[in-house]
Amino acid sequence: MTYNDRGGRPRQGSGSRSGGSHPYSQGSRGRISPQGTYHGPRGTRQRPSSRRSSGPGYPLRARNINFQSGRARRLNTNRRLLILAALALVLLVLLIVGISSCVRSCSADQGTPAETNPVDARVAAGVSEDLTNQFSVELDRGEKLAQIAANADAYENQALLELALSEPSAIDFVAAYPEAEKAAQPYEDTVEKGTVPQLVCWDSRWGNVDYAGGPLALTGSGPTALSMAYMGLTGKGDKSPADLAQAITEAEMATGDSLMSGTFLTDSLGDLGLTCSTYTSNAENLAQVLDTGNYLLIEAKAGTLTDAAHWVIIVTEESNGSVRVYDPTSPEVGSHTWDPATVASWGETLYQLSATESSEE
Repeated sequence: MTYNDRGGRPRQGSGSRSGGSHPYSQGSRGRISPQGTYHGPRGTRQRPSSRRSSGPGYPLRARNINFQSGRARRLNTNRRLLILAALALVLLVLLIVGISSCVRSCSADQGTPAETNPVDARVAAGVSEDLTNQFSVELDRGEKLAQIAANADAYENQALLELALSEPSAIDFVAAYPEAEKAAQPYEDTVEKGTVPQLVCWDSRWGNVDYAGGPLALTGSGPTALSMAYMGLTGKGDKSPADLAQAITEAEMATGDSLMSGTFLTDSLGDLGLTCSTYTSNAENLAQVLDTGNYLLIEAKAGTLTDAAHWVIIVTEESNGSVRVYDPTSPEVGSHTWDPATVASWGETLYQLSATESSEE
């Protein structure tokens, strides 16, 4: 049997052949060189490269294997753990330092008591007594204003709430009004003839009394202005605004926009030991009356001093020709002087009040 020249397989019916350079025995194969050369019956040929696949399957490819990657990952993990541990240690040190500082500070504070203001602890220490007292007044007013706001539904007359907001000096009165007795108290301050005391409608000694359909604190500009004139002319304090409010009510003169008719002044002052004369309101008449040492009442129209008509008293003329006015609904009006022409423009009639001879004795 001999090999063919391609597949190296025996051919059927073939016997030995002569003439070849290498004899073969039947059934034997040619020797394969370890160098990859095939020696067949037709000579020598190069075997296919071992890198190429001669059959089905995937070809083998060269691939580098990094035997260091696992070790590198372990090193990176260890490095991160060390960084986190260092950060945790730093935070712990900072926390310990902070706690120690707080403990020392608290101990120092406890060892040295804070200095307080001896007049009012709500005001910082070292502030003068005068300023402390001023702060105290305003702080008290703030607390009472908060009390008024919290109990606003206890006020039937909402104008009292407006009074507290517009006049700081009325806050104490308004705060006490819901529980206050609606009775008058006597005026016991010192009264000097020739000096007009500055009174306000919301004084607790008479402001709670009902007059002309409301508390005198809101409606009593007429009785209060008349009471100031009476005290300045007679030097007596026995006729408070509450007393005169009662007299006006009994005379049925609590009428008009200002809730006291001018007719009461011209017709009903005899029992008080006073007389009244009227003049057209102008700057010249105003100055002439004040020169006599008497006082003037004027009904200020709505929109002049306030939104409502009310009574004021003109008490004196200054050396520069300006005049001083006391308004029982606003202490601010009396804090400065006024031009006579401006004051005269507030109303149409000047009511000059003077004392009778019997009242001067």
